[in-house]
Amino acid sequence: MLATLKRAIRGDRSPAGEKVTDRKKIIAILHQLKADHELLGVTVPGCTDSANTAILGIREKQGCFYLDEFNSRPAHEAFLKTRKARIDCRLQGTELVFAIHLRKANTTSGIALYELVLPKNIIRLQRRESFRLRLSPGLNVPVSIAHFEGETVHGEALDLSAGGVGLFLHTRNVPVRGQLLHSLCISMPCSSPLRADVEVRFARLEQVHHLLRVGGRFVHLEPAQERQIAHFLAEQQRKLRRHGPR
Repeated sequence: MLATLKRAIRGDRSPAGEKVTDRKKIIAILHQLKADHELLGVTVPGCTDSANTAILGIREKQGCFYLDEFNSRPAHEAFLKTRKARIDCRLQGTELVFAIHLRKANTTSGIALYELVLPKNIIRLQRRESFRLRLSPGLNVPVSIAHFEGETVHGEALDLSAGGVGLFLHTRNVPVRGQLLHSLCISMPCSSPLRADVEVRFARLEQVHHLLRVGGRFVHLEPAQERQIAHFLAEQQRKLRRHGPR
């Protein structure tokens, strides 16, 4: 199941960066965010609670797109009042920032669906300092957290870099942005387990598969740990160049 999900999935920030204003390019970015099932971080003016969501669909001719219900009730209620918010997300190593404006909200089976006006522009920020490798579906990199919300949690790494890691975890507990996951254990092939603290940057439950998807950054990695990750990533890149995608 995790291999199937891997195939399906391909803080405050400064507004400085490349501004995309071309409508066709904006629509293409939204389609890619949807196709890659990327999580979108939401900040609503006047609301202290951050939220996560995902793109459900784009209707180009109607000039709108649709977002899933926010995972924060306060953010949801604030958005219905202000009708505007800011989106922060990542796409293939690039950070994106854009404003959203609510056209209308529908509720089906108690779940909200937001209809939004297509953004007028999207800011692209090339902020990642370290290359992040999206792990192939056939490569199993187990992870575990001994003490997370009173339970031991297991899962698998989705992507990895010297700066951070993307995870699938078998838990229904959702950490908040900025929370530390202490002593996350990553078991890379042909290497000793790596244990490090990870700061949560985003987290969202995959409703269909009942998995928690987390994106985080490493906190205070030792030089030896950075070298361990770099060696593993270099080896995976050599294999990809030699054999092509698995």
